[in-house]
Order: sequence, then C-alpha cells, then structure tokens
Amino acid sequence: MLARVPILNRPWPTIMTQGSDTRPEGETIDPNALPPHAYHRTVGPALQVAADVAARRGHKHLFDDMPAMLGLVDLVTRLADLYIAYYPDTPADHRLLLDNAATAACVMVFQEARLDADTIDHLLRALEAAYAQAQTQAVLEGSERYVAMAFSHLDEMDRDPGRHCLKQACEHVVAAIEVWRGETQ
Repeated sequence: MLARVPILNRPWPTIMTQGSDTRPEGETIDPNALPPHAYHRTVGPALQVAADVAARRGHKHLFDDMPAMLGLVDLVTRLADLYIAYYPDTPADHRLLLDNAATAACVMVFQEARLDADTIDHLLRALEAAYAQAQTQAVLEGSERYVAMAFSHLDEMDRDPGRHCLKQACEHVVAAIEVWRGETQ
C-alpha cells in the first residue's frame, strides 16, 4: 500500500513506492521543511533541471509536461535515497521528509501553477500510476549512474557539474518515457 502525504489538509498519495509512512494520522508534511543541507542535494536541483528540460521541450510550465514531471519524480526519489545512504545518521523526521520528497516537489510545482486541490489530487494519482508502471516495466533504468554522479558533485558543493549530470539523467528518463509511450499507443 502506498503512503499518503497530507498537504493543504488533503491526503496526497506518495509517488515513491519504497519506504513506509509512519506518520500519525492527520499530521501534515510541509514541502519546504527539509533542512537546507538535504534540500540543496535533492529537491532544489531536481526541480531546476526538470523545469529546464520541460522548457526546452516547449512547455512553459513544468506541470504541463508529464515525461518531465516523471523525470522530476525519478530524480528526487533517487537523490533522496542517495542522501539517506550517504548520511545514515539522518534523523527520523528528516528521513520521513526525504521519503516523501518526490510528492512534495510535485505538489510545489502544482501549487506554483495555482492548480486547485482536486486537480492536484488527480495529477498526483496519474503521476503515481505512471511512475509505478514505468518502474514495473523497467522503463526508468539507466539514469542511476547520472544521478549518482550528480549527487556526488552536489554533496561536494560542485553545483554546475551536478546539474549537468541531473540534466543527463532527466533527459534519459524523458526519452525513455517517450519511447515507451510510443510503444504502448
């Protein structure tokens, strides 16, 4: 069963399929609550790269480009996993935030676009289903090495090479999704 992340007093499904949600019922997660050290190695760079990739694909807004949004989900999920692996002493409350970082990043994108709560709920469910299906069918494989290199650069505060590696990972994911969509249509 997938965990649910209440934001804006609504339960949002967690996009990531790993980990568990041990939060008490009704407790909300603030998408901006990650400590800066974690945010700048996970969510921030992934948001920037996914938005840039979507813009290069002709989308004025990131939320409007499903493959780029799935790229965002994949980047944040992998970066959060790497953060926890590199920093095993991360406090439990920060681990919970990292476990839900992909959903929080998507919600931030949707809120930035001023979408209503029902639309956000619908889009999160669609992303969750598409991401789970892409994982099941191994569509997203191959970006791991780029994300790992990116995390290493970001952890050393070497931002430009880190973003470059994330861009390669996101473009790989987007291309794989486009090929997959073409095969399934």
